[in-house]
Amino acid sequence: MRTLTALASIAFYALAACSRADQAKTGADMKDAGRQVDNAAASVAHSPSVRNVEADFKKAGRTAKGDLRKLAAEAKAATHKLASDTRAAGHDVARRDRPSDRS
Repeated sequence: MRTLTALASIAFYALAACSRADQAKTGADMKDAGRQVDNAAASVAHSPSVRNVEADFKKAGRTAKGDLRKLAAEAKAATHKLASDTRAAGHDVARRDRPSDRS
């Protein structure tokens, strides 16, 4: 962004120092350069290789999403089992601490 601002500033000051004919020609050249950059960016965005890379990223994202969901489900099940085992162990300890004979 800084480079673009610097180039725009340089172009502005260069145009200010030129004659009106030079300013018009330079302005037209800059517009043409802008169109060329737009066309190049559009052709890159629509190229088959970029589309293939985009499809590969999407596929990898879907695969990672599935793997993470599976891991999350396994972690949730393990957490619930640990909580259940801990609860059961706590109840066992509490039963052993009670006096067996109630008089």
